[in-house]
Amino acid sequence: MSKMSKGYIYIMTNPCLKNMVKIGYAADVEMRRKQLSTTALPYEYEVYATYETSGNLEDKKLHRLIDNLNPDLRVSKNREFFVMKPKEAYELLEAIAIISGSQDKLTLLVDDGNQQTHQQNKKRPAINFEECGIPIGAELVYTEDPTVVVTVEGPRKVIYNNEITSLSAVVGGIKGVKAIAGPSYFTYNGRLITDIVNETQWKDY
Repeated sequence: MSKMSKGYIYIMTNPCLKNMVKIGYAADVEMRRKQLSTTALPYEYEVYATYETSGNLEDKKLHRLIDNLNPDLRVSKNREFFVMKPKEAYELLEAIAIISGSQDKLTLLVDDGNQQTHQQNKKRPAINFEECGIPIGAELVYTEDPTVVVTVEGPRKVIYNNEITSLSAVVGGIKGVKAIAGPSYFTYNGRLITDIVNETQWKDY
């Protein structure tokens, strides 16, 4: 019988996502935080708390619990974002830890009102297509449906269905969600916009 791998349920916050938390699972929380922080949001994610588990994807059980308590808290089905304060999410994990006698597995990394992070509120500028070497008139392709193509209209705007808009607004409209990092879903010349941004405009952040 193979030994179950150790992992962590994490609660993360981002200054751009007001009154919202991300609850997920990772074997390496810091690596996951860095991965998430390469998305188009100008601030990096912050780890609020972790809860050590002995099995993969244990966060899904917590997701189901939250959905059963109040299905309106989840921003979108199959997404890991919930409309709740970090303290409220932590109290759920704390209750589970107390009931199961595993309080030693629960770690609060942030004191409310005094958040300490690896990269505290290090703000990156909004994505500017020109600074990323993406010219006006360039076509950007939606990764989940290559028939969806937008045209760069200016430093931060694109044209879609004859309307000037943003990548996040386009993806949000397609997926039916409000908060989403649009550049993570589009490519230019076969490369993700976020990868291009990290190598150009954000290389010093």
